[in-house]
Amino acid sequence: MTVSTYNPADHTTTNNVSNSVNNSVSSDIHTDHAATGADNTHSGHDCGHDHSHEHNHSHGNDIVHLMPTLTDLQKPHSDQEFIEKAMAEERSNHKNLIASSRDELPSVTVNGVMIDRTNIAQELQYHPAENKEDAVYLATQALVVRELLRLAVLDEPSLSEKAWLEDEEKAISNLIDQNVQATIPDIVTCERYYKQNITDFKTDPIMTVRHILLACLPEDGDERLKLKKTAYEFIEQIKNNANPDAEFIQLARQYSACPSKEQGGELGVISKGQTVPEFESVLFKLDKGLAPSPVESRYGFHIVDVLNKEAGIQMTYEQVSPAIHNKLSQQAFHQSLCDYLFTLANEAEIEGIEMMLEQENVFRG
Repeated sequence: MTVSTYNPADHTTTNNVSNSVNNSVSSDIHTDHAATGADNTHSGHDCGHDHSHEHNHSHGNDIVHLMPTLTDLQKPHSDQEFIEKAMAEERSNHKNLIASSRDELPSVTVNGVMIDRTNIAQELQYHPAENKEDAVYLATQALVVRELLRLAVLDEPSLSEKAWLEDEEKAISNLIDQNVQATIPDIVTCERYYKQNITDFKTDPIMTVRHILLACLPEDGDERLKLKKTAYEFIEQIKNNANPDAEFIQLARQYSACPSKEQGGELGVISKGQTVPEFESVLFKLDKGLAPSPVESRYGFHIVDVLNKEAGIQMTYEQVSPAIHNKLSQQAFHQSLCDYLFTLANEAEIEGIEMMLEQENVFRG
């Protein structure tokens, strides 16, 4: 296999990106994903999912998502914006691309046939990365792999060009079925995996919580300092009151920017993954009772009272063995597929890219 100098190993961000060979390739691989951890045995909590249009406070309507969930706050990556930016930028390191300095995309050939640069540009949307070169590399590698699979289909007597023309994805799937054989994990292997990763098989803790939110925009530093001081004052006021429960409820109804104030600040049962990370990371470390310090989030300061806390439950091997078996089977299949792709790449003449056929950069995960 002839290769050139396009090597993402020179960039520190490459290993942080996990991508598929190609959407169409991975979609036909028979690997149903299964979570290795156990399902939460407790019921979830909506945690104010529909509160975003109900908040009113002194700073206007800019702060509206109190007790936000990850769903509320996720900001999807703009693929189109990324593509336009990647295509518009000058390359920062020309030696990593085979294309001339006037080109935005590399010149890559497989057995003398060039990978269409328009296709590379279109493929970029499926491979978001932290920098342009990593994205271009992953997109280009995916197209090279697809070309290798196409050539393998043409060479396979039971498939040939007719199968490719009739249904490309089905042809790839049949090719893989015929050439990729993974080792099925036995009981001993599964049990060993469970023992080595036993903490992964524990249900998440759940908490019953109420809170008072003193809301403030993240960029308003002076106001945040004032609200932090006020939050500590409220905590002392609640602690020193003869009836702390009644005092908490009264302050929540009077000052909280969350719609939960109508219920005295009660949020009900909360499990992991239902609130923003910076709030959750502190919340699940708290003991039962009024938190001694306010919890800061992008929405302001939360005075938190943990009404109840239930620790996670350790799942037995018998409960999680199907998930473990499925996970290890997937890993074995993925590795076998990578080995097969490496064989195809090694037998072909590839110029313009150094292939890195490893699970972390072949599969989206």
